[in-house]
Amino acid sequence: MNHSLLNEAENGADDTTRVWWVQAEAIVGFVNGYEKDPEKKYYLKAAEDLWNYICEYVIDKREGSEWFWCVDGENRPLEKPIVEPWKCPYHNGRMCMEVIRRLGQ
Repeated sequence: MNHSLLNEAENGADDTTRVWWVQAEAIVGFVNGYEKDPEKKYYLKAAEDLWNYICEYVIDKREGSEWFWCVDGENRPLEKPIVEPWKCPYHNGRMCMEVIRRLGQ
């Protein structure tokens, strides 16, 4: 599969978009799981797989850009602003700083 996290499920219906902050915070969550029990390396593997997904589909590779707001179930960016009042680099920046601080890399 594509090693990403769906946005949500409501009333039995899956929202298959992959929202930038959900992906970023999921990495922090997987690193938390690994820190609590380093023997469970699958948490670290999940964080790594999710990071690879982000690099492939969520990071906008246009010069001077940022992460897409979200991509659809086919990994295509949806037409949303790159930055606006509800979208700024907080979650992805926090994720990067947390991983660097916790894993020392």
